[in-house]
Amino acid sequence: MKGALGVGTPLLPVPLMALVLPPQTAIVMMAMPVVAANVWQMCRAPRADRLTGRFWPAFAALLAGLWVGVGILTRIDEKGLMAVVGAAVIVFALVHGSGHKLSIPARLEKPAGLGFGFTAGVIGGVCSFFGPMLIIYLISLTDLRKEQFIGAIGFLYAGAVIPWAILLYYHGIMDNKLLLYSTAAVLPVALGMAAGTALRRFVSERRFRHLILAALVCSGGVILARAWA
Repeated sequence: MKGALGVGTPLLPVPLMALVLPPQTAIVMMAMPVVAANVWQMCRAPRADRLTGRFWPAFAALLAGLWVGVGILTRIDEKGLMAVVGAAVIVFALVHGSGHKLSIPARLEKPAGLGFGFTAGVIGGVCSFFGPMLIIYLISLTDLRKEQFIGAIGFLYAGAVIPWAILLYYHGIMDNKLLLYSTAAVLPVALGMAAGTALRRFVSERRFRHLILAALVCSGGVILARAWA
């Protein structure tokens, strides 16, 4: 899923691992694979230097939002926020798929990146879901082709998960044993990404956008399920 669409970790494996592992352990186990997958994805993107120049406002806003989100974590109703975010993500995906698309013109791309990046950082800092707001932002840029989308989401997501993984280790949430297991989990993720990347060339631009919307619906469902758990 990650190789074909550029998204999917930790959306798919965390709920599956949480069936047999404590939820926190399942999340921590994906730390190193998520970092490796997004850095690899960003580095393989065509003209990665252009992506950096184009999306730096969203990147900076994402880091600022992450700091704010972690700071307010103890002062808000986490489950209430997740319920609102999950429902909003599903509604957006369904509306976008129906033909009533949100389109961000070129002149508003950077201001919109500030807003979506900051929102993604706040939500991610509170409940670890960075992806949905970033996906909504990028899929609303009408000139972004699938290879550019994959490079951009890798660049932005790496900016969130690298400090997140460092904080997990710094605060002792990921100890040396879990770090070893998480590092070993990079191998199957890498194999899956290689297979997904090979399949992506058979996916048209139109089908790619439909699959991204389906991934958004799944993401919203996972967030709602976590809110109700």
